[in-house]
Amino acid sequence: MKIISLDTVPESYRQFIKYEGQDIKDMESVEVLLAWPWQINSTLLKNMPQLKGIQTFSAGVDDIDFSSIPDKVRVFSNAGAFSLPVAEQAWGLAIALAKGINTRKKMETYQITGRKVLILGAGGIGSEIARIARLGFNSYVTGLSRSFKYQKNFDLTFPLSYLDKEIGLSDFIFDTLPLNRQTEGILNYNILMHLKEKAVLVNVGRGETIVEDDIYRILVERHDVRFGTDVFWRKNGVEIFETKLWELDNFIGTLHTGGAYGNKYALDRAKEIACNNAIRFAEELHADNEVKKEDYLAQL
Repeated sequence: MKIISLDTVPESYRQFIKYEGQDIKDMESVEVLLAWPWQINSTLLKNMPQLKGIQTFSAGVDDIDFSSIPDKVRVFSNAGAFSLPVAEQAWGLAIALAKGINTRKKMETYQITGRKVLILGAGGIGSEIARIARLGFNSYVTGLSRSFKYQKNFDLTFPLSYLDKEIGLSDFIFDTLPLNRQTEGILNYNILMHLKEKAVLVNVGRGETIVEDDIYRILVERHDVRFGTDVFWRKNGVEIFETKLWELDNFIGTLHTGGAYGNKYALDRAKEIACNNAIRFAEELHADNEVKKEDYLAQL
């Protein structure tokens, strides 16, 4: 199969994958496409009648217009490719919040070791956060997810429907959820109001899984609750880092630097994983992380 990429790929893969940027020649013969979600559009796909699979460089695929993708074309995400750096970012935010790091205001510090941890989403990132929680902080870890990549990293596992029951039992809550029709706005005021006293909430999934106005309201009403995020809310497809949350002492944020935009090593490693998965699909018509398109089409 002919594999083409809309972004540069590591040199060792260039004998298998052709990069031509946006100026793609002979598009009619392309069968596997590597791209970032924002690069995929109906005009591009209409010129690829032989296309069988799309592999994204990103873990998240919510920016893809799935209505433009033919039924025969399978989509594969890069889920798990950024697990370690994003998990480190999540714990960096959690530790800073718990210990009042990088603030000139004297704050009460919260204990981290031996506390209860709740993780929403148990893919690669959630599983890595769980591993660090148990080995690094002797935490008791509960996971809420549709599926579990490494179930051994969790002490208890439940479906997401248990959220309202579990959120009030945990000291540290990590949101690693993808954005789809099941998760959009899942952390709303009615759920957040059950947060335990002195709870720390961290989001490294997607901004829109939390209702921005609702988390702001909670942080204003409850100064003991602390929230940190590496992902922000988008307008017209663009992530906007300006938010009224910056006004609050119990909020901290990093500008989406946990994954691909954080450092070159993480980006290069993720591209290698995407390339390997695309080549596997080309050779075997099977690959990891196939996307359930119906999860996203129902949003349209």
